[in-house]
Amino acid sequence: MKNLITNNYYSGGNLDILAEAGYTEDDSLCTFKQAMKHFEVTGDMLKGLKGLGTTLCFYKEQENKETGEKEMVRKLFTVFDSKDIIRVIEHNSQKVA
Repeated sequence: MKNLITNNYYSGGNLDILAEAGYTEDDSLCTFKQAMKHFEVTGDMLKGLKGLGTTLCFYKEQENKETGEKEMVRKLFTVFDSKDIIRVIEHNSQKVA
């Protein structure tokens, strides 16, 4: 399983989460914003993806504003299967036509 845009493979706990969700090594995924940019569509064209995404996380080093110390902060993001994205775009395109 890899990111459609960056071609980076998911690893660690994210790989486990995606496998449990039923994805295979042939699947490619991306975030909502990546999909808008890659497929050159507006958010309206991606309506229908809600509920189809899988939430993953990464850790980012960030400075604590109160203490000034560096700390690891968990960031959540949702990825969508590129096949679902294409299907939703095609469905929404038919509604517009």
